Amino acid sequence: MRGRSRSSGGSRERGYALLAALVVILLVSISLAILATALQIRMRLVRQETEALHLGALSDAALAETLYNLTYNTEHLGSPERAFGPGRIFSWVQQLGPGTYRVRATGIYAGKRRTVEAIVVRGDRGARVVQWRRLHGS
Repeated sequence: MRGRSRSSGGSRERGYALLAALVVILLVSISLAILATALQIRMRLVRQETEALHLGALSDAALAETLYNLTYNTEHLGSPERAFGPGRIFSWVQQLGPGTYRVRATGIYAGKRRTVEAIVVRGDRGARVVQWRRLHGS
């Protein structure tokens, strides 16, 4: 009878060890799942920030190009869409009065676009922005 009680006691200890091991594996699995979710969120935020930076740089480049062109050509009407770096840019110019223009400059990257609008004054020292805003929905 003693042999049976020892073996059932040893079996009970092995059962507790197995249960503890399963609990540890479950906790490690949950921790890894939480870590993977946090990394996915972080990567999505990094991708969104990268897109926003590219779009800002592209729309600024389109505006800078248009300012340059207006400095040397009062009849400049904008630039057609074309490839520029990792994306595409284009601009549109409307003359509001003598030496005053409305410029819309657009950058396109990863299927998204950002458009900025600037009021530009052309003087003896070239064209300069006097008002700037990002258009909503772009």
